[in-house]
Amino acid sequence: MLRNLSYYLILLFFFFSEKQKGISQSISIQSGGTSWSVTVPASNITTAGLNYSTNMTSATNQSLMNVNTLLTYEVRAKKQDTLWDSRLELYVRKTGDGTPNILTATISPAGVGSYNLLSSSDVKIFSGLLGSSNIPLQYEIRGISVLVPVRTYSTTIVYTFVGL
Repeated sequence: MLRNLSYYLILLFFFFSEKQKGISQSISIQSGGTSWSVTVPASNITTAGLNYSTNMTSATNQSLMNVNTLLTYEVRAKKQDTLWDSRLELYVRKTGDGTPNILTATISPAGVGSYNLLSSSDVKIFSGLLGSSNIPLQYEIRGISVLVPVRTYSTTIVYTFVGL
């Protein structure tokens, strides 16, 4: 039986702001006000007996992150599942450095970063010195299969800013 498979990624972003040694720090995310959703049409399964396996990738700038700080920092992410099948894997990566808020701002890794598998534990996405704006983020879902029951799956990504 051919079925449509739907996977939804609900992006929930927290805005953190705190005073540390008289310096203001914050992180914010812009996602255009829409969630990223993936639909796998049944027509993509073309050969009987073969599993459908592919990765679904968002736009390279699906979300834009702004980091405002005058210190060294780290950005971490984790997911909090609402309804999620354990066979599905969600990844995030930084696809650019954005615009430095101060000329000497740096981000590591520079340029396009590697995909980071998200779980219920924090994983470091990138670090930097001083802040940058419009840092683009991309998402990918792996493990899509005809063996995953047809449902609407959703999870929330929580980003954490850590001043070092």
